[in-house]
Amino acid sequence: MASLLLAGCAADSDRLASANSAPSSLRLADSAAAQGDHETAATLYRREFTANPDSIDALVGLGQSYRNLGQTRRGEQALREALSRRADDPEIMLELARTQLADGRAEEALTTLQRAEEEAPRDLRVITARGIALDQLGRHAEAQVEYRKGLKIDPTDFALLSNLALSRGLSGEPGAGIEILKELVRDSQATARTRGNLALLYGLAGREREARATLSVDLDDAKIEENIAYYRNLREMLQAGRAIGSAAGGRD
Repeated sequence: MASLLLAGCAADSDRLASANSAPSSLRLADSAAAQGDHETAATLYRREFTANPDSIDALVGLGQSYRNLGQTRRGEQALREALSRRADDPEIMLELARTQLADGRAEEALTTLQRAEEEAPRDLRVITARGIALDQLGRHAEAQVEYRKGLKIDPTDFALLSNLALSRGLSGEPGAGIEILKELVRDSQATARTRGNLALLYGLAGREREARATLSVDLDDAKIEENIAYYRNLREMLQAGRAIGSAAGGRD
């Protein structure tokens, strides 16, 4: 069943760009994180931090890994410690905001992202995260302003387009979102979450046959029907004028 998640910002691979110059233990931890083995990554980052308590990279890696293991408060502690050591680093602020979003604290994330944007005003990941935070708060029109601001910098950015599509669906325009996602699901960056978001928008539009067909790529019949029932509930909420931003959608 869909749930509002912070994804699609390449959270676990952002640090890999500098992996070649990192110590061996950090490279192993980064590799584990990139493969989705967050438990092993956390163990390796902690081992590195124990051996080198001055390592900010190890703290950031711990924060990312704990977040992905569902230990958001623990992850936040690691990231706040990293930020206390490098106070103007927008990368650490971004990871802290992602962790706050994963913990359902969108207002706090917006405050953190404001600081990050001051340091890196054209960082598409920061812009995307701001849009996601606004969507979580049900402030879809403001979220779409953020996504479009990012798309002026890069009109083809996958995460911005995907999140814009979902936001438009959540704000009562599923047809507009569907048109965007129908193309994105054919992209190499598309995941089961991307297809799930397209199915969700089909469901919000009452196009259940197409929603089932989209879900069938990744789910069995029982799970498909569970999602269809969920979409019906969300459609009723939307038709009743109730905000569904914190109840639906996965993030690419």
